[in-house]
Amino acid sequence: MDKKIRVKDRPNIEEEMHRLFSGFAQMRNRILLHALNIWHPATDVCETDDELWIICELAGVAKENIKIHIEENIMTISGIRVEQKVGEKAVYHNLEISYGPFERNIQLPPRFVGSEPKATFANGFLKIRIPVSDEKPCNEIEVEVT
Repeated sequence: MDKKIRVKDRPNIEEEMHRLFSGFAQMRNRILLHALNIWHPATDVCETDDELWIICELAGVAKENIKIHIEENIMTISGIRVEQKVGEKAVYHNLEISYGPFERNIQLPPRFVGSEPKATFANGFLKIRIPVSDEKPCNEIEVEVT
């Protein structure tokens, strides 16, 4: 009583399986990061003809708590936002602000790898400008407060 099951639409099944498993992998990564209490600040990445802009929302983070590192073609923005204590017996009605360590990894397009970025921090926004590469490697970036 061996019956063969025929699948008429195999490519769609493969696409659906890929979507399902890649969604699971993303969810697993979010669960892992949440368990480690690492948050991801909102970040915009924009490219023009001659430069790349990375703008990261870091309200409440002190400049000295921001680290920017480049390894090959990956820029890592990391640091910590220290929790604001309001009182020993405070009762929270809303708790939406993430505190503790944060990290963002941004893959740099090839034409910007090796360039020397300039970083400024003002009004809670970290702005990183990377010109088109002139092949000078730079791993650590100084953040200016403006």
